[in-house]
Amino acid sequence: MVPETPADAAPRERLDRLLCQLVQTHRIIAITATAGAGKSVAAAHASRTFGKPVAWLSVDATDAAPGRLLTYLEEALAQQLPSVRGVATGALAAGIPHAEAAGLLIDAAADTELVFVLDDLERLQGSPDAWEVIGSVVRYAAPSTRLILISRQPIPAEVWSPALAGAVARVDDADLAFNVDEARVALQQLGRSGSDASEAVQATGGWVIGVLFEAWRSAGHGTGGTDPEAMGAYLGAHILGELGADDREFLVSTSVLDEVSVDSAVALGIDDAARRLASLRRATIPAQWSSDPLAMRCHSRFREYLRGLLDQRGSTAVRELRAAHGRLLASNGFHEEAVEELLAVSALTDAYASARHAILPVLGRLDFAVADRWIDALAPVVPVGDDGFAEARLMLVVARDDQRDGARIADELAALGLRDRLAAASEHAAALMAWCYLLAGRIDEMNAVLRAAPAGPDVNIVRYALALVDPEGGPARPEPTGGLLDGMLFGIDYFRGRVHELTGDAPSPWTRAAMGAGRIGALRATGRTAEALQEYETAAGGGFFRGVVDSVIAPDVLLDAGRPEEARAALARGSTFIQANGSPILTALHQVLAAKLMLRADRDTAGATAILNQIDRDPARRYAVIFEFAQTWHGLAALIRDDVDGALSSLRAAVAGMRSGGRILELPTAAVYLAEAEWRAGNPDAADRAADIALQAARRHGSNHVLLQALADFPAVVARCIDAQPDADSAWHAIGRALAAQGVAVGTRIPTAVELIEFGRTAIILDGCEVQPNLSKCYELLSFLAVRSGAPAGRDELLDALFDGRGDESARSYLRKTVIGVRRVLPPDALSVGDDGRVRLDPDVALASESARVEHELAAAARLQGEALVVATEHALEPLAHGDYLPGISSAWVDERRDQLAELAASARAAAADAAFCVDRYDDANRLATAVLDRDPLREAMWRLLMRVRAAVGDYDGVITTFAHCERALQSAGITPAASTRTLLDRLRR
Repeated sequence: MVPETPADAAPRERLDRLLCQLVQTHRIIAITATAGAGKSVAAAHASRTFGKPVAWLSVDATDAAPGRLLTYLEEALAQQLPSVRGVATGALAAGIPHAEAAGLLIDAAADTELVFVLDDLERLQGSPDAWEVIGSVVRYAAPSTRLILISRQPIPAEVWSPALAGAVARVDDADLAFNVDEARVALQQLGRSGSDASEAVQATGGWVIGVLFEAWRSAGHGTGGTDPEAMGAYLGAHILGELGADDREFLVSTSVLDEVSVDSAVALGIDDAARRLASLRRATIPAQWSSDPLAMRCHSRFREYLRGLLDQRGSTAVRELRAAHGRLLASNGFHEEAVEELLAVSALTDAYASARHAILPVLGRLDFAVADRWIDALAPVVPVGDDGFAEARLMLVVARDDQRDGARIADELAALGLRDRLAAASEHAAALMAWCYLLAGRIDEMNAVLRAAPAGPDVNIVRYALALVDPEGGPARPEPTGGLLDGMLFGIDYFRGRVHELTGDAPSPWTRAAMGAGRIGALRATGRTAEALQEYETAAGGGFFRGVVDSVIAPDVLLDAGRPEEARAALARGSTFIQANGSPILTALHQVLAAKLMLRADRDTAGATAILNQIDRDPARRYAVIFEFAQTWHGLAALIRDDVDGALSSLRAAVAGMRSGGRILELPTAAVYLAEAEWRAGNPDAADRAADIALQAARRHGSNHVLLQALADFPAVVARCIDAQPDADSAWHAIGRALAAQGVAVGTRIPTAVELIEFGRTAIILDGCEVQPNLSKCYELLSFLAVRSGAPAGRDELLDALFDGRGDESARSYLRKTVIGVRRVLPPDALSVGDDGRVRLDPDVALASESARVEHELAAAARLQGEALVVATEHALEPLAHGDYLPGISSAWVDERRDQLAELAASARAAAADAAFCVDRYDDANRLATAVLDRDPLREAMWRLLMRVRAAVGDYDGVITTFAHCERALQSAGITPAASTRTLLDRLRR
């Protein structure tokens, strides 16, 4: 709420116009000036002219805790925009870091034009976490949102970003200072003579408080007016010095209070509070007054001066006043503020009484540093059996991935006979203790806590974790709660292989963020490696389960991104966390990844087997998920060594366990390896069954990524499956095509230095800027090299491709000019001609083209299934809608390339049409199949698909019409429809 301006404040139309203009033209206005410069009053008064809703937050020193600050930011915005209420607090409840939650909050206000004023920001000095929250608000505010930042101190540089250049307007002391006319009006408003205005402005530099309270009359006051010592001298001599001793004493003693009323002063032990307030009301002091009840609020600069005088008193007197103030805060329900005030004077017993009310809410908004400090300070007075503090300690250790300490806390409670009591009293505490025991490998203790706990959503999430332990799969999956433990739920989902659900649209932004580790892993497992890498690298440095992400998720992401050395480095970094954490299951998962990396990247069977044998000896082997992962990679190591019996033993156990327990993350991998092992053992039927299991598991993933990775190890598996199919429309044919498309590596895209625009127009983009060669053949030359992935091309190859095989001097001269033309628009030495006449690109030049990207993205789309495949395919084909490939350029090579791309597009559309039909997207299936047939009416499979679409929508006459069109199209080529097409007609017609 915008604060009221003092009744006697003089209007300042100049400042109103200035601030109103800046609000119209700039996203951010930073008002930084000394205390007493009139910052807040100017902004509050001008806000009436903005013509937009104004939200206002005046920051307090206790708001330096980022969670508390974020809570108040939300409430301030909600006063003008009720729809944002719950956005930030809901995000915090889901364990989302403060800065990210702040971004979600301000983004929720994006559709409304409003002005958000953040006042007294200097009180956040020394709290980088709080400034990070403010920085998120600044960076993510929509262009329609105006921010006014008010502070005595400069806004830290970290808050700003280069993207804000030109968006920030600054208002300082010079802008806020009174001119002579304004000073004259202000003095007259106070009932004083305006004739002194010129002298006052000259003496103070127009400093507002100096003019209003006549600091310039002080003998020692120098020009400029903002010197703190001069102001202190004036306040002592000309304000306090003119008051009676009792009034002076009252002002100093009550300076601990933001607002002084009779009741609050009496609570501090001041018996004559009513008389003193009445006396001060008649005096001239820098304070604002309210009546009914009578209350006084000193100007911030004056109050700071009074607090300084208070602190000069004896420590005992100050301690008693602050303790009384803390108890007053507690009695009014401000328990968090009370704890801070009482701890400051070592009133531990009283502080503990308030902390019991405040500590869990403090943790709920993720202010862990505050809670940690309280727990340490209050340790001497907190009873061992205090349930609230025990739960708080458990929340802290889980937030820090220190489950070993959590198990120790639970053990301490058990030794005192208090663990079951806490579990019965607090479902949340029970869930935390059980989670710590699970990761500590103490399943019996976990179950004991769960037996003592009441039923509830938090406990259900931890019970669900038994799905990773129980060979039969454990309890059913509970629904997310929107709370802190959802991160556990989504992590369990990932290791169970529920990756399709984790990569879909989340119901809310904070649910998506809470998916954290699980979502990063799922993006990787579904082939969206670049997204997984981006989410990992840009994730806020904090939040729950960060250690888990670094240790058992990141190495897989980096390996899939084609960065094995970085994956090894991540494993090495993760070892530090694993050793400190001590969890058997996390240790084993970390070791599994190390073995996987050795096998996939290095084919190091000896090193991998040594690690896997260690897992076999460790207690974590009894966790079903660990056993199955270990057996999968034992199986691959055995296959590489051609140890068929060993491979069969390991892989049969892995596949059986995964299927029984519903843990399918690596089921496509294990089943493909088993198919290879069964074939080598002379069991072709068993090999086929294993391959089908792999395909079914990939369908449950909603992606072929993991399946294709395993098939890349043993491509003969897919070849055998294709040979066994009766027609060319099988899923295995599609898998085979996707595997063949992996000639382009799937991983993160290297930033492009040179990019070719080839569809609808031709252009060369160098470092983001278009460059224009002097010959059109230059585009063709670069396109030819791009198709070859930048591989060198000989002179004869280029003459054959670009000049239709002509080798005469004219063609050779034109080729030389073309090479020179390309070299002129690229960096030096980017393109060279070797002694052998071969034209080559420098290895440091990344050449990309639209057509190559189409091929790359279609290959990536082929890894997907269902709706995801349809969407990805259509996205990949978007450049083709811009127009012809290399328009206006004609050569045999270009014509052949056009035909190749058209055929690739038709095949991709055909696959997408099939996928669309399978997920009941009949309009898309019809559109895509029709587009294929427009180019190639002899694709009989597409005619069959159109017949199925007609039948699915009840158009049985359309089935017959479509068959007739198919028959005519094939007849033009002298062929007749296949028997399968006629059979389909007979089955569909009614």
